[in-house]
Amino acid sequence: MKIFKNIFRIIIIVVIIFIVVRIFSGNEDTWLCKNGEWIKHGDPSTEKPTKGCYLDITFASSTIHAEVSRSKNDMELGLSGRDSLASSSGMIFIFDKAGNHGFWMKDMNFPIDILWINDNFEIVGIEKSLSPSTYPNSFGEKYFAKYVLEVSASFCDKNNIKVGDKIIFNSN
Repeated sequence: MKIFKNIFRIIIIVVIIFIVVRIFSGNEDTWLCKNGEWIKHGDPSTEKPTKGCYLDITFASSTIHAEVSRSKNDMELGLSGRDSLASSSGMIFIFDKAGNHGFWMKDMNFPIDILWINDNFEIVGIEKSLSPSTYPNSFGEKYFAKYVLEVSASFCDKNNIKVGDKIIFNSN
């Protein structure tokens, strides 16, 4: 009888610890950033985070830390309204399907390079040093791509990045 009481006490303590951890951990474990995309994990009623998912993207000569833009709203905003972009940072747009995805410089405050990347992680198009003054012109519709990467202006020239180069996504 004494053994059963001790086992029961241990079970109660474990359950209490589990409940306390779940209460104080919030929803941090309900979404995971894996391979640059938010993956559902845990409570299905939680909303998908809108910011904070990143990929490290490696080129032959450099690596950048890119914020993932996946929702329609985030894709429409992109980097607009921001004051600058660090030379080792960027924003990656991940589309559900490859297609001809055009981009413009609406509400941008600084020039950028834009790279279009296909399903095989090969750069298929580059537009360099696009100025905010080019709005409302659209760029990139001629490139068939699944991913579009925005980086600081002159990034491609400084790192000798060209069409045909391959990239690697590294989740963090």
